[in-house]
Amino acid sequence: MVNETRGAHSRTKKELPRQRVQLDFTPEAFERLQEIKEIADVKTNAEVVRNAIRLYDWFLQQKRADYKFQLVKDNRVKEVELIL
Repeated sequence: MVNETRGAHSRTKKELPRQRVQLDFTPEAFERLQEIKEIADVKTNAEVVRNAIRLYDWFLQQKRADYKFQLVKDNRVKEVELIL
């Protein structure tokens, strides 16, 4: 267990090594990132990006396994094809 003081923050659990990534956003994309952060009720932009990566990874796995995606609402089913 690690209990180090760094600035005003104290870590009480062992943390995995991290890599810093810098992203450049247009003003519109940054605004959308902030909207998603609020809708998702997460605290950091990094958390939004990590969640997006997990979702994208899952999506690619399903696509690779030849699954099809559907939207279902009120007994209506719409098959969708996501092209990324």
